Amino acid sequence: MKSPMRSGLPQFPDSLSWVMPQRRMFSLLVCLGVVACGAALLVQAPTFDPLDRVALPTLVLTLLGLQLAVTRRWLTIQQAAVLAYATTTLYFLLALDHQFRVFAPETHMLSESTYWFPVLYAGAFLLYPPTQAAWLAGGTYLVTLGLCLAHLLAGPGAGDMRLTAATVQFLLVSAVMIAVQATFGVQRLHLLAAREAAYRDALTGLANRRAAEERLASLAATGEKFTLVLFDLDHFKAINDVHGHAAGDRVLCGVGRVAQQLLPPSGMAARWGGEEFLLILPPLPEWRVQTLLNTLRTQMLAQRYGAIEGIMASFGVATALDGEHPDAVLARADAAMYAVKRRGRNAVLLAEEHAPSPQPAEPRRLSGARAGD
Repeated sequence: MKSPMRSGLPQFPDSLSWVMPQRRMFSLLVCLGVVACGAALLVQAPTFDPLDRVALPTLVLTLLGLQLAVTRRWLTIQQAAVLAYATTTLYFLLALDHQFRVFAPETHMLSESTYWFPVLYAGAFLLYPPTQAAWLAGGTYLVTLGLCLAHLLAGPGAGDMRLTAATVQFLLVSAVMIAVQATFGVQRLHLLAAREAAYRDALTGLANRRAAEERLASLAATGEKFTLVLFDLDHFKAINDVHGHAAGDRVLCGVGRVAQQLLPPSGMAARWGGEEFLLILPPLPEWRVQTLLNTLRTQMLAQRYGAIEGIMASFGVATALDGEHPDAVLARADAAMYAVKRRGRNAVLLAEEHAPSPQPAEPRRLSGARAGD
């Protein structure tokens, strides 16, 4: 089973260990953007540039609105970043056209706003795969080149050699920046592919144990609540012994595929080890967990792999308590899973709300789940 990929990028965007730094970076960039816009207006006071009087407050409101949308989970980080990039690019293109009409003919040079164009080109390669980023940055560059040529040939600054020299330098630096970023973009793609290999189980395509442990560490750092489901395929050794390891691999892939398809938003399915799987879910009420796992069990029972049919498993469920470390939650789910095995396997049990002792108490069974069914 191949690892899912899209547009050449590893599909781990919802991993908290990846998303949380992006959230912090986006918030920092929003703050810097708001400060930069405010500073630009402050230095112009009390006489404001006609474009900046309207465009900069609009840009500030857009950035703050996107930050709110990310905080409220109305938009993903990727969506918000793309919108912020598009809005910012539009402003700088308008500013470039405006300065050729107003600022450049008087000063014989370009204004400081052109310093931001290399940042735009770098941003394209942070947001998109190298090929798409090259098209986006190249398209922006061509629009910029067209504006510059139009004004140098037919605008108020036509024939101004100082302005022409400044513009040529600006265009050359931009072209070099795109070439450098394209090179780094390819290297970044290779780095992300290596990260994909390090955090994904090669057989099932699910997250591996390392990725799951990092997700749990992130949850511990943020204090977010969650529900863990640890399950182990029943009598899996017999499948390998009777039907061979290739058949066992097909079973593992099939179970992983079903588990991944049933995940709620922000959930993670991981191969914890061997025939053991871990689901990291948002905090769900008992009936939601029961519904999800009953569906998973039903689909597993319906699976057929040649002579192999009716895949069953033992499930342990634990929801994090206030201030409880993920290791303790995992220990409770593990104790629940092994209690199922002692009771006859093929059932779902909810862990007791305390850490397991050396001989853990029997967890309580979720309604509708029967040992041995």
